[in-house]
Amino acid sequence: MRTLSSTQLDKIRREISSIQVYYTDIRAELTDHIACKIEAEIKDEEEFESLLQKSLEEINPSKFQRSLLIQAHLNFLKEFLGNLGNLRIMVKTVGMTLIIGSFINLFSTYTPETAEKALKTAFLIACYGGFILGLWKNKYLSNSQVLTAANVLFLIASFSQFFLRLEWLAWTGASHQKLLFFMTACFSFILCSGYANLFRKFKNVQWQ
Repeated sequence: MRTLSSTQLDKIRREISSIQVYYTDIRAELTDHIACKIEAEIKDEEEFESLLQKSLEEINPSKFQRSLLIQAHLNFLKEFLGNLGNLRIMVKTVGMTLIIGSFINLFSTYTPETAEKALKTAFLIACYGGFILGLWKNKYLSNSQVLTAANVLFLIASFSQFFLRLEWLAWTGASHQKLLFFMTACFSFILCSGYANLFRKFKNVQWQ
């Protein structure tokens, strides 16, 4: 199998860049994929250009990028839920729940709706702050893994606001205090799990 030269690899990168494969990590993966495909078929130098165009047509870079982004979202969601079995994250979740829940409980007896609003406001500030942090540096902006992690955290935080509501949980018959503790536990897990995965993606980018 013939190995491609650095000039040929640069040519592949330019071609991919020109068709707007935006994310640097996906661009690198696609470059390797196309290079391996060409190396498996090339017999002499004259074949490179034709094999490159053929590979671009067969692979469809836009579809390749979209497929990896979908898979990245699914993987992050799996990692997020998988943290239910992570002892360190669950200990942090319990600690955060006890601290925040006790504070919220001071207001919940007479003004449960106000306590709910305060809890959700603080939670959204913390979660959306993580989303903004994901856009902090240009190198993060061009990395699909970081943006995927921030995006999924943003979506989970938003949906939790809709589904976790005192009026919707009233059917359980639990007191406002217990329901607010339950909501605090859910929000705390979202924060601990989401941030743990997000910071892991940051470190991966820094090491690259």
